Amino acid sequence: MTADRPTPWWLWPNVLAADAPAVAVAWQRLLAHAFAAPIPPAASAVLGLVVWGVYLADRRLDARAGHATQPRHRFAAAHPALATALAAAALLAAAALALTLPTPYLAAGAVVAGCVGGYFALVHALPQPPGGKERLVGLLFAAGVAVPLAASAADPAVWLPAAAGFALVCWLNCRLIDHWEADAAGTPPAVLLAVPAVTCAAFAPAAVGAALAGSAGLLLVLHRFRRRAGPRLARVLADAALLTPLPAWGLT
Repeated sequence: MTADRPTPWWLWPNVLAADAPAVAVAWQRLLAHAFAAPIPPAASAVLGLVVWGVYLADRRLDARAGHATQPRHRFAAAHPALATALAAAALLAAAALALTLPTPYLAAGAVVAGCVGGYFALVHALPQPPGGKERLVGLLFAAGVAVPLAASAADPAVWLPAAAGFALVCWLNCRLIDHWEADAAGTPPAVLLAVPAVTCAAFAPAAVGAALAGSAGLLLVLHRFRRRAGPRLARVLADAALLTPLPAWGLT
């Protein structure tokens, strides 16, 4: 995001943290539909706003700590007041809208919110081992998406494999992106996460299983050709690889 290297149009959804909410809502709707969990429209709006606000806040804190090596972080560093205001507005709007949701949603969401608060306290206060932040992001992202399942009367044993598979795919996504942006050589051990993710897919409904296997496969293909695409395009395509619920919807 410099004068001699303008930000291409296709990178702006990532710079503005608009891609993560789209992925979250797509998976929330697919999982809820696959397991017949009631899901009011407000629940998707709340999830999208929370994810957007959390991602903006996380980038703002990263930028303040001096980690402004990527376009999304440089944007937060260059426009700190805007990033903070957008994050606060998104989270406040989500909190107001959440009051319209049923009590089970509020209870499950409160647990996830508490874990997210712990994430901020841990990640931005203490040094993390390699891959530590990415692991937490993947798990918490999946937990937020699975709130409708946790709030439903469905047996957790039925939907947990699908939710676990999604958490593994999210973790793989985050870990590969970190590897690419660091311009690290070789293949990180994180690619092995694709194996349990696909295993979980075998125990999920057809549409969910297809989406999980599709995302894991696309991420591995992207890793193979990442140097041809370059780190910025590979990063955008890695998030696009998590939008497999859209074509998989026809299998439900």
